[in-house]
Amino acid sequence: MNLPGKYTLDRFEKDMAVLLFRDDETKEVLLSKESLPSNAAEGDLLFVKFNEDGSVQHVKLLEEETEAARKKVEDLLNKLKKK
Repeated sequence: MNLPGKYTLDRFEKDMAVLLFRDDETKEVLLSKESLPSNAAEGDLLFVKFNEDGSVQHVKLLEEETEAARKKVEDLLNKLKKK
């Protein structure tokens, strides 16, 4: 059973998207690309809600959280470069 919640769009494999559950980045979920927002890209954070049968009910791109996560990674990389 797929859990509702936040996922990271890890990568695309052919016509599928591989998502990683944010609380446990080892749990992968495969979704068709068509079920994602058209502007979703690798590294984006998404909120995904599933129906009881495991099909996708709703996917929302979390733009502000994605930008905050990217900024945090960028800041860490810059900090490491300065050492």
